[in-house]
Amino acid sequence: MAIIKGRRFIVVDGPVDPGEGDAIEITVTFAAAPSSVSSAFPKMKFNKNKAILFEFDDDSPSVLTAYEKLKLSYYTDGCGNNKNFSCGLAINAKNNFNNAEWGDNYPGKTTYAERGALVPFGLDLMNHSYYHEPTGNFNNGSDIQKNFRDMDAFVLEKDNHYKMNALVVPTNYAGYQLEAQNFGYLFGASEGTFDGLTPYPAQFNAVGAIANIPKQAYTAIKRTFSDNWTNGGPQWTALTNLFASGSVDYFEIGSHGIGDGVNFNAWIDSIVSQANDTLLFQSMREFMEYKHLKEYVTKTEAINGNSVKITLDYSTVPNQNISWYDLSLLLTTDKAITNVSINRSDFALSYNATTKLINVKKRKTIWT
Repeated sequence: MAIIKGRRFIVVDGPVDPGEGDAIEITVTFAAAPSSVSSAFPKMKFNKNKAILFEFDDDSPSVLTAYEKLKLSYYTDGCGNNKNFSCGLAINAKNNFNNAEWGDNYPGKTTYAERGALVPFGLDLMNHSYYHEPTGNFNNGSDIQKNFRDMDAFVLEKDNHYKMNALVVPTNYAGYQLEAQNFGYLFGASEGTFDGLTPYPAQFNAVGAIANIPKQAYTAIKRTFSDNWTNGGPQWTALTNLFASGSVDYFEIGSHGIGDGVNFNAWIDSIVSQANDTLLFQSMREFMEYKHLKEYVTKTEAINGNSVKITLDYSTVPNQNISWYDLSLLLTTDKAITNVSINRSDFALSYNATTKLINVKKRKTIWT
């Protein structure tokens, strides 16, 4: 932990801390002793094939209306448990012109309490800079580092000790991607500002393949952005492109609002019907943290009679303020699964004996 100008912020140091020890032990029991057992991490959480990453910008109150629909829209964890659709919310601290806090009942913005109530439903808060603009009565000018880091500290102080890990570049201002990288965030999104970093995906329509994103400490994500929710708009085009191609499996999209919500709701309904439970709809952070964990966690397997112990050691995962500690495993074995157990009471466990999918789940939302 370090201090900057009286504000507290948490720096990246050492491995992640999943709580109650670094290792998770999963014991899988079979109907008979297996001749061989292997496990692998699927490319996406819950063994899904595609993903839509979504956020609202500028602390938009549309997130409240959207969540009325998102809370009622589900995919499963592949083991019979529903998970509601979720998203991100890019927020600023204060207004440029009167220095009022956006979260303190500012007109046209969400309050601290309103967005805090959605965090348990999967909402992620994203760094959109302390002041949105470098000009106005109150601003940080061209001091990108101050604007970025003060915002990180502000949310930690004001939003129930929530620690951000995702950037949304304000407007198209240069320097934020590099600052987020230097500060230890995992990723940042923009339509076209990447500070010399290679964006993923590179296509104009922002539909890409997760396999093309290399293992790296920071990733610049190219997103689509639109406030036009009419059928045929960018949201619908990206959705069509996602389902039309087997070579692409995700896109990220942002918006300021959803109007009366009718077209937004229709878009969500279209996703649910076309996906048939093969797609994730979540924040960029949840999506990318799974990728980060599975690339760095150390997994070992040991067969003992009619059971196998799978150990997931998080001590080899670089600490980048992880919120979702979730991991999914697919087993390959010649024997039927009769039971799966875990040695951690702080992690939830689910499994599907037929598909041999195992999930361990835990989310951190408070940092001290």
